[in-house]
Amino acid sequence: MRKITGKILTYDTEFNGILKDGKNIYNVPNVIYNETVEVDVDAKPLRVKILEKSDKRVTPPCDIYYQCGGCKLLHIKYDEQLNMKTEYVRRLFSDHYGKGDLVNKCIGMSKPCSYRNKNQVVFGNHPKEKLISGFYQENTHKIIPFTKCYVQDELSDEIVKIVKDILIKMHISAYDEDKKRGLVRHVMVKRSFKTKETMVIIVTASDNFPGRSNFVKALTARCKNITTIVQNVNSRSTSAVLGNQEFVLYGKGYIIDELCGKKFKISSKSFYQINPYQTEVLYNTALVQAGLKNTDVILDAYSGVGTIGLIASSMVKKVLSVEIEKSATADAMFNAKINNIKNVSFFNDDASNFIVNLANRKEHMDAIIMDPPRSGSDERFIKSVLKLLPQKVIYISCNPKTQVIDLKMLTEKYEIKFIQPVDMFPHTAHVENIVCLERK
Repeated sequence: MRKITGKILTYDTEFNGILKDGKNIYNVPNVIYNETVEVDVDAKPLRVKILEKSDKRVTPPCDIYYQCGGCKLLHIKYDEQLNMKTEYVRRLFSDHYGKGDLVNKCIGMSKPCSYRNKNQVVFGNHPKEKLISGFYQENTHKIIPFTKCYVQDELSDEIVKIVKDILIKMHISAYDEDKKRGLVRHVMVKRSFKTKETMVIIVTASDNFPGRSNFVKALTARCKNITTIVQNVNSRSTSAVLGNQEFVLYGKGYIIDELCGKKFKISSKSFYQINPYQTEVLYNTALVQAGLKNTDVILDAYSGVGTIGLIASSMVKKVLSVEIEKSATADAMFNAKINNIKNVSFFNDDASNFIVNLANRKEHMDAIIMDPPRSGSDERFIKSVLKLLPQKVIYISCNPKTQVIDLKMLTEKYEIKFIQPVDMFPHTAHVENIVCLERK
């Protein structure tokens, strides 16, 4: 057992503390800048004792915080979390472009709790409790039971408890990955905070669900807010939560949410922003900075179910919306229809392929809004942006680390004008970032 003592000097990209011992560097969880700590570096995970506490430290309002790993910053005052995320983005843009002074303070929430509109809980068997539900402990398949999650919607947590109670009374077991038997794998709850519509998805290992109709009756009797129930069948040995086969057991099989005055369909597999409060902040901020005109033709790349393109549609002449996932494109078209929006054209295509073809045809675009996955965009896409040369590029990223790399090529012909981090997931290590660029 080898222990070292020292001061936390800075953070890594996941906001673990950096502790140095000669040439050795240790990434220490649950610590704060400038704290003095003692770390057992041979223990896995590291054992940490705080010798001198920061005045930024608070007691986490969660019973399983140090076991779960879903949140990483609950031990830090929220204002300090925002400072940390601001400084992280500022350091990235200083190091890459000398533009750290352009980074605005990270926009946070007035009430940074119960913000998740999607709850996803794993089920397992227990010899004494019969059935347990909870989260996987970080980097393991050990289930950590909980009754309330600080960042999840409170009603959704209550619904999961009721589902578990009904399944126990019906003598239905969880799926055992090792023994390849049992039924229930996960329960997912999706809610609209605006319309109050609620969807429950029960993920099963086979389509044979004994007492399915009794389950629906019992659940809807105890939870009047539920508007639809879906059984999703996932028989594969995979880390993916959802399978391909589904049955609508109750209601219409989807819910409707409202965002920035527009309606959106959310199905079991829809990719949709987790925090609707901050999504409105994110989109409104990006679109204000874009300075769009009613004569503009814009491209919404990596568009998902069409959210930001449909929201922007009332500000511009035309929107081209491109998304690779067929189901997301279908949902986007449905969303345009229920909002009576007719100036958005939808394309089911790889964003890079699509923009390459636009560039080859020398199409005119006034602005491009891009919101790629965490891995970022690719060289083909960026090169085609440089061929199209729209007046403005609005790059929204859930991973500023890949964003600064993508921007390298763009800054050959574009100037960074605005940088705004947004705290989409309070108490986690994630930060969303908006960068607005204008053609030089």
